[in-house]
Amino acid sequence: MRTVSLAGWLSLLLVAPAAPADEKHPEYSAVMKVVDLFFEAINTSDAGLMAKIALHDSITYSVREQDDGHWSLRAMPQAWDMDPAHWGPEKLTERNWAPTVLITDHIAVFWAPYDFYIDGEFSHCGTDAIDLVKVDDDWKIGNSSWTVQKTGCVRHPDGPPPEAKK
Repeated sequence: MRTVSLAGWLSLLLVAPAAPADEKHPEYSAVMKVVDLFFEAINTSDAGLMAKIALHDSITYSVREQDDGHWSLRAMPQAWDMDPAHWGPEKLTERNWAPTVLITDHIAVFWAPYDFYIDGEFSHCGTDAIDLVKVDDDWKIGNSSWTVQKTGCVRHPDGPPPEAKK
C-alpha cells in the first residue's frame, strides 16, 4: 500500500474544486424541488410522480439493521417504485431534516437523517442519500439509498408528525 504525505494530500485539496454545499448554488432550488417531489411521492404513494422524477434505470438500495445486529443489503430497480402495484394502502410519512446538499456541474447529492411512520406509528429511522443527475435541463433521481434502523433512532427535532398515534 502506498502512503501519501500530508503535503501531498494538502496539494490535492488545494487543486480539487470544492462542491458548493449551501443554498447559494444556482441549482440548489432545482435540485431541492426534485428531492421534495421524491418525498412527496413516498408520502402520497404516488408511483406516477416517482416515474416523472427518477431515471427509469436507476437503482434503490436499502441497508437494514437485522435483529442479530448484522446489516443486510437490498437492491431494487427504481422501476419497482414506479409501478403502482407495489404501493400498498398504508399511509407513509417520511421526514428528513438537516440535509447536506452537494452540487457540481451535472451531479448532486442529498444526504439527511430521517424518521419513518406507517399509518401514524413509528417504524424506523435512518439516513437517506439521493444521487441526482442533470439530464438536458432537468434534474432526475439517479439512485437512492437509505439505512433502516430500529434501534438507537434519532427522530425529527419537531417531534412526531401530526398523524402519529400517541
